[in-house]
Amino acid sequence: MHARKFSQHGLIAFSSPLAVWILFSIAMMATGPSSTMAEEPAAPLPPEAWQINADRVSYDPTTDAYEAEGNVSITREGRTLTADMVRLNQTSREAWAEGNVRLISGEDTLTGRTLQMDLDKETGRLTDGKVFLSQNHFYITGREIEKTGPQSYHVQNATLTSCDGPDPDWHITSKDLKVTIEGYGFATHAALWAEKLPLVYTPFLAFPVKLQRQSGLLTPEFGLSDRHGAEYLQPAFWAINDSMDATFFTHYMSKRGTRLGGEYRYAVSDFSKGTVMVDGFQDRQVDDGQGQNSQQWGYTGDSYLRPNQDRYWVRGKVDQELPAGMTARLDLDVVSDQDYLKEFQSGVNGFDMTRSYFLDTFGRDIDDYNDHVRKNQLNINRLWDRYAFNADARWYDDVIKRRSGVPDNTLQNLPELTLDGAKQKIFGSPFYFDLATRYTNFYREEGTRGQRADLYPRAYYPMRFFEGVFVEPSAGVRQTAWHIDEWGSDPDDDRRNYYRSIYDLMLDTSTDFYRVFELDTAGYDRLKHGIKPEVIYEYIPEQDQEETARFNFDELDEIEPQNLVTFALTNTLTARKPLPPEAKGPDYFYNPLMRFKLSESFDINKYKDDDPRPFSDLLAELDLTPGRYIWLDSDALWRPYDGRFYGYSAALRLWDLRGDLFRVQYRYRQEELEEEVKGLKSVQLAAVLQLTQTVGVRGHYERNIETDTLIEAGGGVFYRGQCWGFNVDYKEEEEHNRSISFMIQLSGLGTLGQ
Repeated sequence: MHARKFSQHGLIAFSSPLAVWILFSIAMMATGPSSTMAEEPAAPLPPEAWQINADRVSYDPTTDAYEAEGNVSITREGRTLTADMVRLNQTSREAWAEGNVRLISGEDTLTGRTLQMDLDKETGRLTDGKVFLSQNHFYITGREIEKTGPQSYHVQNATLTSCDGPDPDWHITSKDLKVTIEGYGFATHAALWAEKLPLVYTPFLAFPVKLQRQSGLLTPEFGLSDRHGAEYLQPAFWAINDSMDATFFTHYMSKRGTRLGGEYRYAVSDFSKGTVMVDGFQDRQVDDGQGQNSQQWGYTGDSYLRPNQDRYWVRGKVDQELPAGMTARLDLDVVSDQDYLKEFQSGVNGFDMTRSYFLDTFGRDIDDYNDHVRKNQLNINRLWDRYAFNADARWYDDVIKRRSGVPDNTLQNLPELTLDGAKQKIFGSPFYFDLATRYTNFYREEGTRGQRADLYPRAYYPMRFFEGVFVEPSAGVRQTAWHIDEWGSDPDDDRRNYYRSIYDLMLDTSTDFYRVFELDTAGYDRLKHGIKPEVIYEYIPEQDQEETARFNFDELDEIEPQNLVTFALTNTLTARKPLPPEAKGPDYFYNPLMRFKLSESFDINKYKDDDPRPFSDLLAELDLTPGRYIWLDSDALWRPYDGRFYGYSAALRLWDLRGDLFRVQYRYRQEELEEEVKGLKSVQLAAVLQLTQTVGVRGHYERNIETDTLIEAGGGVFYRGQCWGFNVDYKEEEEHNRSISFMIQLSGLGTLGQ
């Protein structure tokens, strides 16, 4: 063996023996006192070379191997190997390291006593080792760890945890563990430990080790409730391709049966995407009104039974780009019975989760879970700079009528076409106009069917006086025509066509007063107080409309006369905060601290008819954002004739950066105000209190005070540690449905429980 020892650290790139000997010669000459080549640059290193830094380096040409000792550090393309001693074989491309071995590959780290590794295949064996997978924050330890590929490991008698420190809060022991990054981990004879206390044993355990989308099983959920009994839900994910995926689940309920479901998603672009969800099961229990069936398996809050056992919910939303600048939107919502969405309001693929997903992804809501009439709609639209065209087909599915088989007189719009023009100038004149047109084909299984066309242009003449008073008179002419295809109540009526023309007038006047004050609070430098008084006059003449058709008695079928003056006064407070010069964007941040509006109307027609109450209720609206962590929204209706409040609501929200939250909302409406909210009185409370950095409690309460019935109440405690957490919650809903859930969240492994 030919060996050379350096008095200083050596730097070697081994790509060929010739390059190595050249570098060795340069290094030797550079260390000698009489070297003439010390200042000549070394030859450039090949990009695939390993860089060696050590106290001593030697080369054996008979084996084509290098040996480095003392503070050895070897690097190549984002990988670094350090140890007390390393042997590298150029021919076999194998490395042997021992003593304080540490291999850093990207953000992952392997440490151990010895390491044998194939440098090209990135396979090898680590003794008394530990592997740290950064992205999942996993620590894997074992007496012998086999690296079976660039991103896969096999460990006998392994220990797995995501906790930092020598004494983890939890860990999993396994007789045999296989882990693949961007895949799964599989453990046999696995046990979950809380420090030194064994909690759960399982002969087989699978868990995701994913950074990207990949097909496979997801974390299961468990539960226990009065209505469903013991529950087990197992979801599975299918990554079809880069733009499509699907989720399937099996939901076992010991008292009800097994619910199966699936969800398909695609996203070609922000404007072409869609989601369809389907789930259902054959229910073992029915609400047929017999014995305790309604109390146990139904919902007595409505007057309808649920005798069916075949139960399902199909829903979906689609946004799709079409040729010629058009887009299509589809909303699908078909449910088997009026109780299904109450039954599965929470949980995976429940109503709450579905609603949140649709709002976040598509920006469109679905009907409330208590609504037994579900809207299905297909919309095709085309937008121009000043005009918009929409074609809608709307089908309202009345679940009660469909299930009971009674004649369904629900009115459908199949289709409805609209063309609307935005407010715009009439050529170069000072006049403006806008346009609203609508054609609707009304269809119902039982009842009157036909068409209605409506044309409604409107002209405006905005004026400004004294540079501060805005006056805008406007006039519109509404022309409506009806054609009856089939009479429902009187099929012998030979009248088929109706026409109505009616005009309306409006005068909108307003002005603005404001004053700016200097401010030096919380970084704000200016405070603007604005006052905006408004007076709006609206007039629609009285007209005999008995000879017009009636489909759904909406705002177009019958237009009420109007002779109304509305007064409004709005106060606003806006604070200005300068932004630092290095911040990108605007120079100032404007915070709307307050908006307080009062409005009331005077009905001239009532006054002429000697109605003793021509004034409407006084409406007060108040929005407050006095600080970064407080928000108040409230309104009230006050009747001037008896000095009483006939309706009010208030919502207060307080929060902080620590995670504490308090929210309260109270609503009240007197019966005389509006038919749809008569007798409404309810309160909602919710709070989260972060007791420490890791422990907190929460609770919520909602009650219908008018009927003295509980809507929902519950509370729980939670813990959030560095590597794990848990939730314990109790919930009681209407109909005395009670459930207790316990969930353990293990960082990197997901959630266990429900």
